[in-house]
Amino acid sequence: MNKRKIFTLHLLTAFVISAGLLISSPVSAAAETFKDGAVVPSTKAAAVRRAAQEKALSDYYITSGRKLEKAVARLLYINPEETGLNPLVDYNYRMDKTLTGDYFYHIKAFHPETSGEAGEFLVAKDDSCVFRRVPGERQMELLDGTTEKLLEKVEIYPAYKKIPQDGVGKVLVRVPGSIPYKLTLTSLNENTLTIRTDDNGQQWVYGVTRGKADILAEVEIGGFTTGQTLTFTVMDEKDQAREENRTSGGWPFGIGIGIGFGHGHHHHGHGGGVVIGI
Repeated sequence: MNKRKIFTLHLLTAFVISAGLLISSPVSAAAETFKDGAVVPSTKAAAVRRAAQEKALSDYYITSGRKLEKAVARLLYINPEETGLNPLVDYNYRMDKTLTGDYFYHIKAFHPETSGEAGEFLVAKDDSCVFRRVPGERQMELLDGTTEKLLEKVEIYPAYKKIPQDGVGKVLVRVPGSIPYKLTLTSLNENTLTIRTDDNGQQWVYGVTRGKADILAEVEIGGFTTGQTLTFTVMDEKDQAREENRTSGGWPFGIGIGIGFGHGHHHHGHGGGVVIGI
């Protein structure tokens, strides 16, 4: 067989192999080979692990298509110095199938050669704002747009509506994504409730006397603020005793009493989950 025929045969073989790779589905093949709960030799543990990762990539992430392209185009519209993405590099992008906080597309960019992460972003589904995770930190920073519509998605509510006299209550804030916010609490009746700030900057609602009273809770993100009026009931010892008799699981009174309060008036917190506790 002459060299020309050998070269042609090699080309044909390469074409067949390439076509087979394009037609076959490595994720489904791996899933068929390594099913959940199957017992395999330890030497195949790495292959099982890869199969699970490939299946998760298919189940939970979008790696191509118009929706991803539109979100990436929104990122590339921003100054590369802000995003940290080199416009000359063809990154691999991955987007969660599920919206973060029912509001953000969560996108990660990966280097094409090393597969290392190049950036992590939150793009609002209405294109109103884009956030970037600060490299090496858990905090997100605003890159582009306005947070006015984001503030409409913020939830503000009390951990418990009833607090003991001389005890404390806490206000909870839920923000889509791990977006930093500033919380300001103002008592609307300081004879019944006051606001105190501990040495860590955490604000607490302090029960002064028995009765009902309101506080104004304001959340500020990116130059926009939203507020919510919350009603608390301050209970004395008799009220607490009656409440304890009605409940079987114990009552969260007294938790947090004795906190060393400072003199601040603002608390800087982070959204993306409810901070439970009083």
